[in-house]
Amino acid sequence: MLVIISDLHLTDGSSGEIISDSAFRLFKNRISDMAYDASWRCDKDNREYYKPIEQLDIILLGDILDMIRSEQWNEALDTLMPWTKERQDDFFENVEKIGSAVLDFNAASFSILKGLSEGDLLIPKEMASASEDEKAIKKIKYKATDEKVSIRVNIYYMIGNHDWFFYIKDDRINSIRNKVIDALGLANEKNKPFPYAYNDSKAVQEIQEAHRVFAEHGDRFDKSNYQPPHRDASSVGDVVVIKMLNEIPKKIEEYIRKSPKSAGTEKEITIFIKQLREIDNLRPYSLAPAWITQVLKETKLDSDVVNKAISEALESVIEGFCHNEIISENYWLSLKMKLAGMVADLFSIESLGNVIGHLGFSRDQFESYKQHAIEISKDEEKDFFVMGHTHYAEVVPMNSYMDNNKEKRSKIYLNTGTWRSVHFQGQADKDSFVSYKTMSIAGFFLPDERKGRAFEFWTGYLAL
Repeated sequence: MLVIISDLHLTDGSSGEIISDSAFRLFKNRISDMAYDASWRCDKDNREYYKPIEQLDIILLGDILDMIRSEQWNEALDTLMPWTKERQDDFFENVEKIGSAVLDFNAASFSILKGLSEGDLLIPKEMASASEDEKAIKKIKYKATDEKVSIRVNIYYMIGNHDWFFYIKDDRINSIRNKVIDALGLANEKNKPFPYAYNDSKAVQEIQEAHRVFAEHGDRFDKSNYQPPHRDASSVGDVVVIKMLNEIPKKIEEYIRKSPKSAGTEKEITIFIKQLREIDNLRPYSLAPAWITQVLKETKLDSDVVNKAISEALESVIEGFCHNEIISENYWLSLKMKLAGMVADLFSIESLGNVIGHLGFSRDQFESYKQHAIEISKDEEKDFFVMGHTHYAEVVPMNSYMDNNKEKRSKIYLNTGTWRSVHFQGQADKDSFVSYKTMSIAGFFLPDERKGRAFEFWTGYLAL
C-alpha cells in the first residue's frame, strides 16, 4: 500500500496560516482505515479473507517544509539568498536556521508523522466469524479480535520548489537534511540529497513501480518555478515569494503605521496585514483586488491610507524586484512588473492585484498539467500519474487500454492538492469569500490488497 500527500507548506509561522496538528491526527486515522481495508483480500475463487498488510509506504511529494515562505529572508544579505551564485558557509547556516524553525514550529504535527514510522499505526491482527445473532442483527460476517498488529511504515520525502534546498549536493546541507529525517521519521538515507525525479531513489522508484505509479512534484512544468537544467537552484518563484509576497505586507504595515492619519484601530490593522499574507493562498491570484476590498470592508480601515500604503510599498518593492538577476533574465516578467508599477499611484489596490496576478497559477495552467500527464503516460507503463504543485486536487481519467495479458487497464491523472488554507470567491456574491483548510490523500494498492481495488482518493475540507 502506498499513500501520497503533498504541498503541506508548513512554515516557521512568520507568513500566512498553516494547517494544525489536528489534520495530522485525521491523517493518521484515515490511513489506519485505509490499511485495514487494504488487508481484506480475495482468493482465486473470489472469496474474501483478512490478512494484515505487512508494509505501508508514504511519499511526501514536495513542498512539505516551506523554506521559502519565511520572513527570515526579509532584509537578509544577498549572499544568504536562495539565488546567490556562491554558496558560502553562512548561506547553509541560514538555510539550517529556517529549516530548524519550521521543525520547531510544527513539532506537534511532525511527532504524529514520526510516530507512524515508529509503530503507532495499529490494525486488527485477525478477524473472527460473527455469531449468528450478529450476522442477523448487525448484518456482519466478521468482527475484529482484540489483538492489534503494528504496521511497518516507511516515509520518503521527495522535494518540490519550496524545499529544493534538500536536493543540493553539498555536505554542508547534510546537517539540516538529517534533522528533517529524524524529526519526521523518514526512511531517506542520511547525508544524501532527497529525491526529486521518481528515479532519483531506487527505493522510491521500486515502490512507485510496484503500485504502477509515476509520481513527481510537478513544478518542472511551471516555467516560473523551475529553471532548467537542475532543481538544486533557485527560480523566479523564489524571488516572487521572498521579494513580493513576503515583503509587500511588511512594507504596507510599515507605511500604515507611520502615516500621519490613523488608518484604524490596532486590532483592525493587525487583521488586515494578516489577511494580506493570505493572498498566496488565493487561486487564481487575480482575485487579489476583490480579496483586499473585502478585508477593507470587514476591518473598516481608512481606504485612502491603505491605498497610499500600497502605492508606496509597490514603489519600494517593484524596482528592486525587477533588478534581481533571476527576474532580469526573464524579460517578459520584468516588463510586466514595470508596467504594473507605472500605474501604482493611480489604482493602488487594483495595481497590487495586477502585480500579483502575473505571479501565480491561472486556470489554464491547472488544465495544462493534465496534458503533461498525458504526454508522460505515452512513455510510461503506469496506471497512475501523480503530481502536486498546483494546489488544485483532482482525479482525471485519461484513457483505458489492454495490457499484455489482455486485461483492461486505465490511466488516471491525480493531483494531490494542498494542506493549506483556501479562499474561494462566493458564487452568489462576488464581493465575498469563504475560507477553510483542505487536505487530500491519494492511496494505491498492490494487486492482492483491498480486494483488488487499485486506488482511492480523499479530499477533506476542515475548519481547523
